[in-house]
Amino acid sequence: MSILVLDIGGVVYRSWPDDAFHERWAPRCGCDVAALADGLWGGDEWASAQIGAITAGACFAAAARRLGVTDDLVVEMVTDAFVSQPDEALAVYVDGLRRRGVRMAALTNNTATEAELMARPAMARLFDLAISSADVGLTKPDPAIYRHAETRLAARGEALVFVDDVEGNVEAARALGWRGVWFRSTEQAIGEIAALLG
Repeated sequence: MSILVLDIGGVVYRSWPDDAFHERWAPRCGCDVAALADGLWGGDEWASAQIGAITAGACFAAAARRLGVTDDLVVEMVTDAFVSQPDEALAVYVDGLRRRGVRMAALTNNTATEAELMARPAMARLFDLAISSADVGLTKPDPAIYRHAETRLAARGEALVFVDDVEGNVEAARALGWRGVWFRSTEQAIGEIAALLG
């Protein structure tokens, strides 16, 4: 039976740090939109946290220092940016698949570890496991992270159906024989997943 592997940010959650996000948060940080974007995302600690070289907390603290705000405020902003808009229609569909016996996994470039991700009720509802770049020390689209996922899932190639909102990440999976869905809308993604799962 196929295993469905989903990205988290941009797929399971539809929130994203877009222009509206920066306009909403800049006044609370006492700066303009450009200064917020540079202060929040401008450091190299994000890349370090995504491969587990530093903790998410250390990453957030560095951004807080640049902006002159509290660590807690940065946590609020990051939560709003990446995990504030769960795609409920996708979640209902995925939950139905899981109840039918389809195995589910997350594969994410993330500052959170698998344990932290799976401690979230919304994640535990959907996934059997979560493979996070923060644990693996690799990020998509590096082929090595997909090979790591194959080992964790004890499956390879066409047994794996991968959904990501970044086309390059999907193409990297397809290059290894996985079946892939480039997420552009919930309806489109569900239709393509259903076709691939038969």
